[in-house]
Amino acid sequence: MNEEDLGPGESTEPVVRPTPPELRHRGEFMALLAYRPLDGSDLQRIAGIADTEDYARAEVFQEMRAGLGQVQTMAPDSPTVRVFINAASHMHDLRQALGALESADGTDDTSVAGQLRVYAVVAYGRTFGSNSRPDLATFVELSEADTELTARLKVIRNRYAAHSENGMTITNPLLDLQRELDGSITIQQVSGITVDSPMPHSFVAEFADMLPRVIDQLTITLQLLKDAVRAELTDEQVADVFDDPQPLQFVTVPVTEWEPGTRRPPYPASRRSAVHMDTGEQTFNASITR
Repeated sequence: MNEEDLGPGESTEPVVRPTPPELRHRGEFMALLAYRPLDGSDLQRIAGIADTEDYARAEVFQEMRAGLGQVQTMAPDSPTVRVFINAASHMHDLRQALGALESADGTDDTSVAGQLRVYAVVAYGRTFGSNSRPDLATFVELSEADTELTARLKVIRNRYAAHSENGMTITNPLLDLQRELDGSITIQQVSGITVDSPMPHSFVAEFADMLPRVIDQLTITLQLLKDAVRAELTDEQVADVFDDPQPLQFVTVPVTEWEPGTRRPPYPASRRSAVHMDTGEQTFNASITR
């Protein structure tokens, strides 16, 4: 959309570029954004500078929200909010699974495509059997066919993707033998050959067809849960968090403090998220479920 066509409260998407040399002491990246105030007056053009592209975008969004009288905050804790969190976290995994399948279809490298399809199975498998949240089936009603396919995907995840137990991966020993001039036979090389068979294309196609259906169902459930969160909050609660917003806080910690055995923290403790720094770069990504 052209800047001049923006309506009240509308904005352009942030454009991120390297910071000019004279401003680089404030950060490596600059995000630029234009928005029109709610009263329809002249366009406001703002810039945010930070050490990463994501933080630069966050800077301009924060300034724009302030100009529009908007506040983004964590919701007050309640059983309804926690149910919404669990459902939204499943959406993240479903989108990761679908994105992996789409990326697999978009590459000419058969090895990479196979690995992406295996990851899609792992991502979908996370939606079942967790000790930290209810199963995906709590929030959607799978058809008989999708229930059967999900059961097969669980087996693939448990016996192939996460563990090497089924017949899709077979390893055998090989001997390279040499008959010498004196007639003796020597062993030149002992090798292992592993044959890794990919999932059949028809099976992957069923999986790819199912994911959008499940995502559509979960989208409907999430809308109902969002309505429930809105209905539950009183005017006083909304006013309180507007005046004293509780933002999501990323706490930067050294990668040496990383520990794979940690558990997903429950809300509201989860709003202080540890971000591990490795070789000077952020090691996280985020997705928003709207």
